[in-house]
Amino acid sequence: MKGLVFVAILAGVGVLYYVMNKTTEPFVAEFLEQGNVRRTAETARSSHAQQTNHFQMSQPVPEKPDGMETPFRVNMFNSFQPV
Repeated sequence: MKGLVFVAILAGVGVLYYVMNKTTEPFVAEFLEQGNVRRTAETARSSHAQQTNHFQMSQPVPEKPDGMETPFRVNMFNSFQPV
């Protein structure tokens, strides 16, 4: 009887191992962060930023999103609840 319990436990562990290895997601290269590759390509000819501090375009003021404004804030922005 002890032999059958041991064989059943081994079979269960084997089935569990098979299912765990079969259901793992494969590696997907599109999910890697590629920001450093872009910055490296931008500075391929010179490591110095090719810009001046004479005139910097300011960011436009963000428009209010659709929805109802809530009393909560995130940093300097008010929170909005979709309606």
